[in-house]
Amino acid sequence: MVGYRHISRRAADRVVGIDAGIDGDVVAEYEAASHDTGAEETQDVTADSGVSRALSLAATLIDAAPSGLTKAEVRERVEHYRTAGDGASAEAFEQQFSRDKRHLRRIGIEITEQGGGAEDREGRGGDHEFRYLIDPQAHGLPLLELDAEEVVALRHTELLWSGTRAQQAIRQASGALLAPHLGEGGLPDIGGPAQSQPSAVRLGLADDQVLDHLAVLAEARGSRVVGFAYGPRGRHRAERRRTLPLGVGSRGGWYLVGHDLDRDAVRVYRLDRIRGAIEPLTVQDDGAAAILQGIAEGRVDPRKVTQEQLETLGPVHGTETVELSVAEALVPSFLPHARAQSAEDVESADGAVTQRRRSRGDGARRLTVETSLHDSFVGKVAAAGPQVHILSGHRLTALVRSHLESVLRAHRDFPAEPIELKPARHGARNDALVKIARVVSIAAYLQASGGARVSDLLRRYSLEPRQLHRDLLSLQQSAAFDDAQFGHYIDITPELPLTRRVFEERLVPEDPVIRVQLPGERLSSTLGRPLRLSTPQALSLLIGLEGLIASEDPTEELVRAAAERLRDRIRAIVPEELDVTATELSVVWHSDDDFGREPQLHAALGAGHAVELLYEDLQGRRTRRTVDPVNLLHDGPRTYLRAWCRSAQGERNFLLSRMLELCPLPETPLSRESLRLAAEPARRPEVPRLPEDTLVTLRFAPSAVALADGWAPLREAWHEGGSRTVEVALRSPAIAVDLALRSGGDVTVTAPEELSAEVLHRAEAALAAVRRSASSCVEYPETQTKGRTP
Repeated sequence: MVGYRHISRRAADRVVGIDAGIDGDVVAEYEAASHDTGAEETQDVTADSGVSRALSLAATLIDAAPSGLTKAEVRERVEHYRTAGDGASAEAFEQQFSRDKRHLRRIGIEITEQGGGAEDREGRGGDHEFRYLIDPQAHGLPLLELDAEEVVALRHTELLWSGTRAQQAIRQASGALLAPHLGEGGLPDIGGPAQSQPSAVRLGLADDQVLDHLAVLAEARGSRVVGFAYGPRGRHRAERRRTLPLGVGSRGGWYLVGHDLDRDAVRVYRLDRIRGAIEPLTVQDDGAAAILQGIAEGRVDPRKVTQEQLETLGPVHGTETVELSVAEALVPSFLPHARAQSAEDVESADGAVTQRRRSRGDGARRLTVETSLHDSFVGKVAAAGPQVHILSGHRLTALVRSHLESVLRAHRDFPAEPIELKPARHGARNDALVKIARVVSIAAYLQASGGARVSDLLRRYSLEPRQLHRDLLSLQQSAAFDDAQFGHYIDITPELPLTRRVFEERLVPEDPVIRVQLPGERLSSTLGRPLRLSTPQALSLLIGLEGLIASEDPTEELVRAAAERLRDRIRAIVPEELDVTATELSVVWHSDDDFGREPQLHAALGAGHAVELLYEDLQGRRTRRTVDPVNLLHDGPRTYLRAWCRSAQGERNFLLSRMLELCPLPETPLSRESLRLAAEPARRPEVPRLPEDTLVTLRFAPSAVALADGWAPLREAWHEGGSRTVEVALRSPAIAVDLALRSGGDVTVTAPEELSAEVLHRAEAALAAVRRSASSCVEYPETQTKGRTP
């Protein structure tokens, strides 16, 4: 009989200690006898008893269907409860049992009740004669037949999310839908272009924090008031807000539209400026009651209100034609913004096109710019300081002045409290619910695919080797227990090492196919089916598909059409509140491609030839280089060209907003290196780090804490008001100064002190230059104020 053994896995093993599992549970450690998975080495990795216990509860209840089991029978059968219960109180068992039921229900394993007093979904109520069961027929997702284009769309959605938990959610959701189509090793066996690489990849649609917020808002939508701590731009402390949610949408960032109870008006909040969790509230409020009644009677349309408010938001403030006086040294940086009609185009000796502008007596150039007043352009003008004068442009002047005032306020007023920085935490949140959901998903994935390589499991579940090692041991220590108290255990091949060293130094490099054998036909057909989509999984998938549908990439029309079909089919199998939320989602992509480089790069990608760039890096250094385009990466509002750089002889990511010139090279075909690179999956651009980098301490306001992760923090500290201080390694101190000046008060340089002083000095000088401008007295129109409703 497969896996038929007691929890002591080998007679030659002996207990040498205990290890605390999740929620304070204990796990027996064993000293390995002589076998080739770590002979003569003491076991230093153990199963997580909380995970194994929850999975064993599920397997035992499935095996006991249709009659089910009482609490007393569960405690008597499942060895994990018996082992933990020796000498323990009945209250301790009740807590463990209730917690395990709650976790299983929340990940989509429905435990039903027969007889006795009714329990709620959190495991409260009921009595010991109550019988619990899991119906094998009602377990898991219904089968969805996917065509090749839908598989491609599903794969593309996996790239849209940033943040470890969000990536886990979307990959698990994708894996659940792909499970019936998986072949050997976990690869889609469906034919067509399922393995092709897109010419444009969209990343950073949302992150872990946004996904958490959207999950709460989906459950609270239209009926529950929520509360949260909100950090307006340029402030160091978050403020408490109470609002009735009306809708959500993406406009270069995710926004919540709601009726603010304390201000009795519609307000718009950026989700990445919410500190901590969004909490459903139970309040009696006349304003909320009136809005809910208006919604019920059809007088208030939440979707219409949301769309109207979102139309005015995002990083773009409108358009304006402005005149700038730019110092000679900065002309190349601002020249691509200039209007061609005001220039005489001259071809340079190397074939590149330059644009000559009218010169002033002081050596500065006068440029006419048609600007969208994007945040990035406002920050660029502000950071340039006295070297760029605004000769005309009332709205740009007011925006730059407000921007610099926020920089000064942030650096003068930040709290001078002692800061203890601790190593930054990276990787997955690893609480009980996340662990159980992941291990159940791994079991279903391995069963459906017939096995998957270690490298595939590490990538799919965003795990470190030590986490995967413990997950597999936890799965291996799970069993269905019969009425004789014997455990029918899950088998995993190849045999798992019992030491971290052997797993990481032998098994991971060898990258074998991991296979699972679930005991018995009933368990194989039940736990081998993908779980129903959890709220985070369903939301991440539906939002990802909306993001693909909103894409305007002309090369991806088939993928967009497939995403629409797939979205409609998935909405039919998710809970009603998620279906309604998905219906009202509004996703619009914003790009910072002010120079119009995307069409040129799409043409080069389509024709398969190299391009020449004049590129300006973060330090203001300009280099001309030849690169082979691989694909475009849309990471939130930023767009990168992923390319093979012939100058650096390696993969590089180039921001389109820093490409000062771009010249197609139709006679230069793509190199072999770029073709090999195109076969590898795209990764989110990261800040490179070198040993000689400078350590700088930055404080991110509550409105910008999510941006800190993009700078690869080494150490960090969170503050009571919602701010986040991080220590980062930068190629040059000038990068920190430029970041602070461009951020408009969202980022403060706190150390070294001389850098903070330099930010103050440059901001004061820039603000003085703006105030001397003839148009500086003109205020920004109230109806255009960003971030709130008129």
